Amino acid sequence: MNRLSNLGKDSSRMMVTTVPGIEDIVLKEASEKLNLLESHHRFGGVGGRVYLEISKEDVQKLFKMRSIEHIIQIIDVFTVKNTKGGLDEIYRGVYRSSIPLGSTFRVTCERIGSHEYTSMDVQRVAGQAIVDKYGTKVNLKNPETIVRVDVAHDLCIVGIQLTRTSLRIRYPRAFHHPSALNPVIAYAMLRCAEVQPGDRILDAFCGGGTILIEAAQVWEDIEAIGIDISPKSIDGAQRNLEAAKVKSKVKLILGDATRLEKVLPEGLKVDKAVSNLPFGIRSGRLKGLPKIYSGFLRSLRPFLNETSKVCLLTIHKELLKSISKRFGYEMLESRRIVNGGLIAHIILLRPS
Repeated sequence: MNRLSNLGKDSSRMMVTTVPGIEDIVLKEASEKLNLLESHHRFGGVGGRVYLEISKEDVQKLFKMRSIEHIIQIIDVFTVKNTKGGLDEIYRGVYRSSIPLGSTFRVTCERIGSHEYTSMDVQRVAGQAIVDKYGTKVNLKNPETIVRVDVAHDLCIVGIQLTRTSLRIRYPRAFHHPSALNPVIAYAMLRCAEVQPGDRILDAFCGGGTILIEAAQVWEDIEAIGIDISPKSIDGAQRNLEAAKVKSKVKLILGDATRLEKVLPEGLKVDKAVSNLPFGIRSGRLKGLPKIYSGFLRSLRPFLNETSKVCLLTIHKELLKSISKRFGYEMLESRRIVNGGLIAHIILLRPS
């Protein structure tokens, strides 16, 4: 990967971060929106990191991507040892790098792998190298430049972080659901379900409305329906819809996802059903999950077409797999992701 000398003057090397497990969706979105010259889906052998070489004129377009969280412009990449001597290599590598700095800077580091030094050690020696070379002042709270010096196994990646806040923050959230879904995961689920303009989308466990908002912001002419058994969640989702400026595109219904026939009109068909299912961890309702999952998939079945798809997020893969088979669903895909520190699965089903 250390090919900086071959980098064209009109192109930029970027490392973008995402939720581990959806790197291919990042590449798909990037190929649609950017002039993509080269790419690698697990940069440095690390999940959640994607390498993109793009034309310089496309750099600002990165900020409009829905599948990524942070953008780092790569300055240099070099190998380092995992012993204490690696710190000397990091100092020398950062010192020789040409880093475009503002009046103040801060070094941040993410370290992956086994090393005889910590992230704080990396920040210290990298910061010292920058001060020694440029004499630039450190500002930890509000720096003009954020320098990323990441160590991934035997690679040191030096770059400038272009994002101050995560791109998953789409709007000023008015209501914070205790199990709120990362919008990046919501986007990935909608992409897995192959949502198209004009689709009717159902989220029967809508919570704060993240999936519905993501769908309404991205796809034209969709009809989105959200259901939740909690009045507090329905009220909160309504406020989030207003904050995201998609209120007119989404209909919210107070109701039970295991009794959809009581809240949805007879004969209604949905093209895509996309939901973040209850995990049962925070609520302490693990014993009740089989009943919830079974009731939902049973009551959903009459509202699906032959071409409908169902995309669900759960940490209980085997439970969902067995229940979906019992109620006549075929599993098309199972994708392992990291969601808030938990190993979760995006499961794609269709009526069989």
